[in-house]
Amino acid sequence: MGIAYLAGVLEQRGHHVVQHYGHIDGVEHILKRHGGEDVDRSLRTVRDPAASILDRHDARMVFEKASASVSSAAEAFVVERNNVRYDSRHFKGRVGELRWALEHREEHVFYDYFIEVELPRIQAAAPDVVGISVADERQLVSACVLATLVREQAPQVRLIMGGNYWARTLDAYRDPEFAALFDHWDAIVYAEGFQPVVDLAEGADTATVPGVVWRDRDRVRVNPRIPTPADYEDLPTPVFDVGIRQWSPDFVPPLYTMSNCPMRCGFCSISAGSDTFLHKPRIMSERRVAEHIAALGVARVDFVDEYLPITRQLKIGRELARIGHAATWQCYLTASDQLLKPYVCQTLFEAGCRAVQLGLESLDPATLRQEAKPWNHPRNYGRILKNLSDAGIQVHVFIIVGAPGEPINRSLHWLSFLEEFGDHILTIKSGRYRLTRRAPDEHAATNQQLAGIEVPGGDTQTLNLNRDQYRYTTHGLSRKRVEAMRDLLEEACRRHWAYQITSTLPWWINRGRYTLPQLRAAADLLRDHRASEPSIPASHLKRGLSKITTAVHDELGLRIAPTSYEDVRDLAAQLRARDETSSEPQRV
Repeated sequence: MGIAYLAGVLEQRGHHVVQHYGHIDGVEHILKRHGGEDVDRSLRTVRDPAASILDRHDARMVFEKASASVSSAAEAFVVERNNVRYDSRHFKGRVGELRWALEHREEHVFYDYFIEVELPRIQAAAPDVVGISVADERQLVSACVLATLVREQAPQVRLIMGGNYWARTLDAYRDPEFAALFDHWDAIVYAEGFQPVVDLAEGADTATVPGVVWRDRDRVRVNPRIPTPADYEDLPTPVFDVGIRQWSPDFVPPLYTMSNCPMRCGFCSISAGSDTFLHKPRIMSERRVAEHIAALGVARVDFVDEYLPITRQLKIGRELARIGHAATWQCYLTASDQLLKPYVCQTLFEAGCRAVQLGLESLDPATLRQEAKPWNHPRNYGRILKNLSDAGIQVHVFIIVGAPGEPINRSLHWLSFLEEFGDHILTIKSGRYRLTRRAPDEHAATNQQLAGIEVPGGDTQTLNLNRDQYRYTTHGLSRKRVEAMRDLLEEACRRHWAYQITSTLPWWINRGRYTLPQLRAAADLLRDHRASEPSIPASHLKRGLSKITTAVHDELGLRIAPTSYEDVRDLAAQLRARDETSSEPQRV
């Protein structure tokens, strides 16, 4: 995403840029080491357009088996379903823990990969500048370990850390221990890199470059952002690494076309790295978007803007038609009431939209208002999902449980909702509420202005993107009850018709090659010829039933004794039917 745009900007100025997507290559390196030829063969399968769904499922099983044999004292590394899970056993968000991990870097799961692959590549390129991007906190330790190795091998190289992660950890820079990390790199670009990276690549003093964090003797300095942010209309066509391929038969580039989201949802800070975060975004014209797609010569695109409005999508479709380039896409969209009109969904499909990711978040209107999503109307969710599905558009939904002030009995409604409308959904992402750094909610909670949440003083895990050091203060909510509800939602996901097929075809870049009827046929084939996906562990289900029992009693005074998932699902249907008889149920 950002790296590809930066590469285009640098090449436009005459620099030679070498990219390497280690987040893909490193995973493959580890799997090959532990799975040998079976992994090589399976990687060929996932990139083979002629491979059957059964072959792809078997390849996935090879990856999971190979990752199960990875042993590290410092980290857990697991390939499961359509994701790679990495957790450090020592780093929990403290600056001192990160420094410890760097001192014991030989224990890191990617250490051998860095020594055997990354460092020789960097040495062969003989660069003046090396940039390492951290998009997610799960990449942080890996990126910093690599930085220590580059610094030792090539101390003369200017070493820059960047990526969206650094924009959200501003509090960490005030930690007295953070300054020592600059022994391993020269600067951190915490804002948009279009101008700062160019300045640093061309030799500017870090003290003069906007959007940069640097060390001044023993103090950490944070330079202000650039006063005039980059105009997105002027960005060159992004340049992607051609040496590392996605786990897909064809290349599907991620593109973003605006600087940040125009919405200000309370829980979100995804676009904190933007120079116009929480302000009016800069927007690339639809004509320019179409020109980039045509220049890349691709037939499918993954738009990663946090929100791509319906009118904007229709204009992009018209611009593509005007220049004679056929392409389809997936994008993020709101559950707008415009989608209640079937012809709107059909028109989106005809323009090129093939998949959308909808933030449904909650079935409680009060929660949605609190989180600054008043345009979401839960009473319309079902019809919207059906209209999109009927038009042929694949739908991914986001669900949040544990929002401040939302009783567990309200979250329980999701079990009934998914049972009723699950046929119109392809994938479900349920997660517990997180107090995300730099999000409006985090600011409000810090100033004791967010009802239902109490944030204690002494924040110590400043390198985490979420401030998980908080407690609930209303409705008997607790972490354990929220986790129990999350477990029950996970079981609902595992019973969903598409769970096995979407576990086998990771993400839209693969699923977008198929129509919804084709995916349903493939799901039926998997169900008939391969073992079904496991339910959640019995201990998790037992805990979930127990916590829900006490929550419903405390919130509603109901005495229930569910002994199975089916029991609690039926209870959810009863509660939802009761609450929907009123225009908006009162919170208890």
